[in-house]
Amino acid sequence: GPQAESPGLLNTAGGPPPTGTMEKIYDIQGPGMVSPFEGQQVIIEGVVTSDQQDGEFNGFNLQEVVGDGVEETSDGIFVFEGGNTVEVNIGDVVKVEGTVVEFFGMTEITDVTSVEVTGTAPFEATAVTLPWADADQPEWYEGMYVTIPQPLTISEYFNFDRFGEIVLTTGRHANPTSVYDPGSPEAAALAAENQLGRITLDDNRSSQNPDPAIHPNGEVFDLSNRFRGGDIVENVTGVINYAFGKYRIQPTQGADYTATNPRQAAPDGVGGSLQVASFNVLNYFTTIDTGAPICGPDGLQGCRGADSAEEFIRQRTKIVSAIADIDADIVGLIEIQNFPAGGVDEPLADLVAGVNDILGAGTYDYVETGPVGDDAIKVALIYKPATVSLNGAYAVLDGSVDPRFNDDKNRPALAQTFTQLSNGESLTVAINHLKSKGSNCDSLGDPDTGDGAGNCNLTRTAAAEALVDWLAGDATGTGEDDVLIIGDLNSYDKEDPIDAIVAGGYTDMVAAALGEFAYSFVFSGQWGYLDYALANESLESAVTGTTVWHINADEPDILDYNTDFKQPAQQALYEPNAFRASDHDPVIVGLELDRTAPEISAELTRLFGKVYEVSYSCTDASDPSPTCEGDINGVPVDDGQIVVLIRSRRPVASWTIGDFLFIRGRAFTLTVTGTDQAGNTDSVSVKPRRHPRRGAL
Repeated sequence: GPQAESPGLLNTAGGPPPTGTMEKIYDIQGPGMVSPFEGQQVIIEGVVTSDQQDGEFNGFNLQEVVGDGVEETSDGIFVFEGGNTVEVNIGDVVKVEGTVVEFFGMTEITDVTSVEVTGTAPFEATAVTLPWADADQPEWYEGMYVTIPQPLTISEYFNFDRFGEIVLTTGRHANPTSVYDPGSPEAAALAAENQLGRITLDDNRSSQNPDPAIHPNGEVFDLSNRFRGGDIVENVTGVINYAFGKYRIQPTQGADYTATNPRQAAPDGVGGSLQVASFNVLNYFTTIDTGAPICGPDGLQGCRGADSAEEFIRQRTKIVSAIADIDADIVGLIEIQNFPAGGVDEPLADLVAGVNDILGAGTYDYVETGPVGDDAIKVALIYKPATVSLNGAYAVLDGSVDPRFNDDKNRPALAQTFTQLSNGESLTVAINHLKSKGSNCDSLGDPDTGDGAGNCNLTRTAAAEALVDWLAGDATGTGEDDVLIIGDLNSYDKEDPIDAIVAGGYTDMVAAALGEFAYSFVFSGQWGYLDYALANESLESAVTGTTVWHINADEPDILDYNTDFKQPAQQALYEPNAFRASDHDPVIVGLELDRTAPEISAELTRLFGKVYEVSYSCTDASDPSPTCEGDINGVPVDDGQIVVLIRSRRPVASWTIGDFLFIRGRAFTLTVTGTDQAGNTDSVSVKPRRHPRRGAL
């Protein structure tokens, strides 16, 4: 408050007498984006709704005690006092003289010449609701104390570790091209709707790498007080300001938080006797990134991934934990270091060794390819030699195979045929990493057209078409019909590259299993999936299930292995587990390649009179002991059993006398059903027949 010896008096610290005119805050704010008083010296008076004098903003927010009742003109404003010559408290009524400026788009009072506490006054938060009516509506509340009572979804936290920011949205916002065709009116409408249904929750700090990190509930973010994407907050309350190109709430109290999206300790089951996974390992490099151009097959490119030995240990622990927990028979890896030729592929060998340290020696091996393409990263395949074997040699798709596949932009695709040891069945797995949306392809005449598909859509589409044709031409030379395309295709599922693959006879198994709103990745608060499992027509019937394990996209990156943008307390939030091992969620597919039911033989042979012998068996090429069950008119019978069949119009009945099973019925049918361990089943039904040494029935 004011100095004790002069309560309520103007404190100008020896400055000149007031020269500005007394103005209302709502008049200064005005109905537009820029104050009509910009550059003018004014005197304002209002109640303090947010005190940031002792924080990093060096000021406080004032709001008219009685507003003008006009929604389009804000009643609040930020005062950048700078020197904090007079301490104010929330609830104080304060008179300020200073100059109106537009500070990077935010109307505020600066160059303050006087601050006087004149009393106190109650105030209440103005309730606002998302979505905004239009992009300019937040300006109506700039500088005001507001509350958003509705439930909002935590949807983006990329800047949480560095700037303390979280994006809140009206429910989960789907990326428009994950549900609508790029360039369609529906996609454009959804993009606009998404933009209006979001607000950034800040932390009242302007510094980088803040400590402590603050949870939306107002408490310190730590391992006992985490949040995940999809969790809900209500009654978000604070002042709205504008900074760094966006409107944001600087909270004055914690919001009501509900954890609605808990972690899954393990992925959902996908069934089948064989599982295949796709996992983007986010630049797994054993060569530490010191900034020196020593990576890539040529040894002249920049490295990626861990910047220190400590970071690498943290990264490795998370990646191998995730792969061990997934426990798939075949795993396609994306963004692993493309190590130079001539010796052991150190990154792949190291990763496999790490997983085997958890699961046991020899659990996994890797397909030895050496460098694949010229980029610093490549795709790779690891597998369990106890469950599958390599069938023939691997194959690579690059520009030399098909000029449509631009391997200066896309990472070359890798295909390998595997044979399942338990049944002798095979499939070809093709792992991919298409060109990202992050950098342009303008030099190829393939710019971002603004339709929502981003940069390089034509480049990705041409690669997808080449991939389909390559696989249709028996890429691995094994003659195998069953093909599974996996990997990071950098395309949402309504975009042209995915359409091209589907048109080539493939089914998007993520969409088939999880629907249009499945996700494996979040970008700018919008959800969708870039990670795929696409089965061709021959393989589709063998798919028993598909899931996405949400260990990464839902987790704030303050929990990842990196020590960048983190104070020691935030670095200590690291956990040696699978969560936030990467930025993409893994996709897992279950397969039952054995789709042949057991062969069944069945006979019901007359021995004499009404006495018959039951004889049946079931054999299966991949299951030495298939289930084999028989019944006569619904009455269970065993192979070799002697039955007495009594014709009668009365209802079916059965009873046993000694070794004989008596069955009563009008007509008789022996039905035998065989089921193998893969769940393939078949039935055969036969009528009674005469014994070859006996007469006719």
